[in-house]
Amino acid sequence: MAHVIKGIITAPEKHSSDIEKCLDGCKENFNQILSGVLNGGNQDAHKMEASIYKQLMKLGFILMQLFFSIHNKGNYGKTLKTARGIAKRGRTSVKSYFSIFGKMKVTRYLYHIENVSFAPLDIVLNLPVRCYSYFLSEFANLLNINEAYENASGLLKKFFGVKLSISASETISSESSDRYEDYYDLKNSLPKLESEEDYVVVSFDGKGVPMIKAEAAKIVARQGKGEKKQKKKEALVGVKYDVNANVRTAKEVADNLVYPDKKEDKNETGKPAKAQNIRYIASVEKPKRKVMEEIHEEVKDENFSDKPLVCVMDGALYL
Repeated sequence: MAHVIKGIITAPEKHSSDIEKCLDGCKENFNQILSGVLNGGNQDAHKMEASIYKQLMKLGFILMQLFFSIHNKGNYGKTLKTARGIAKRGRTSVKSYFSIFGKMKVTRYLYHIENVSFAPLDIVLNLPVRCYSYFLSEFANLLNINEAYENASGLLKKFFGVKLSISASETISSESSDRYEDYYDLKNSLPKLESEEDYVVVSFDGKGVPMIKAEAAKIVARQGKGEKKQKKKEALVGVKYDVNANVRTAKEVADNLVYPDKKEDKNETGKPAKAQNIRYIASVEKPKRKVMEEIHEEVKDENFSDKPLVCVMDGALYL
């Protein structure tokens, strides 16, 4: 149950024993890094690099502990005024927080309104419902997109020392996809900013998604003569975005075609046009028509009466 906390909450001015302990740990760890660099001698540069990196990860862990310590366990007094009424402080509760630096425990006070309890610190710091931090989840999702779950977990363990199980990696990606629609519903409910981009672009492309054996068997019940068993299912990917025109002269276009290796100096030409207000839709379950309808609704909601509409389908450009 979410509660809106009224007023600004500030951290305590005095340093508690937990804060002092974290500060001492930070100083000690940083001094170890400096000592290792100054006394590194002639060891291989890549070994020194790896050593510094591992120690910085340990320092990051202590800094995150310091971050949580300065919030005084979410103790905001015996009572707390909220949008739902006056909440009374109760006992403390421990929440796990699995960060990119490793697992840690966050102790915070629970407050009660009648028979409903909540932790204000969870709201103030936007802590995840599960233990996995949003940053770790984002990192894991990016790896899962390009790698198998086992490979993604292996990369996290090798380079970050994070022991994220395969099942945890699967859970993160699965729950992230469940929140996909909620994210865009919330985004669409916010006030729309005035856009100054020149074009509204709508693009569609079909992508073949490899299916596991159990799912691949459901795609086609019977193959015709000469047909092969399908191992992929097509998902239509739709995207809508706003973008400014990248104005170039005929000579610049010709030079890029004749001399593709000669890249333009960004300091002279400025930064390339960047897409704004991007909206992606892709689904194996949704039919093509449904994906196109949703993108069409996105475009209808935008006020682009004074902008050209550009449509790209299968590499072909339509104005």
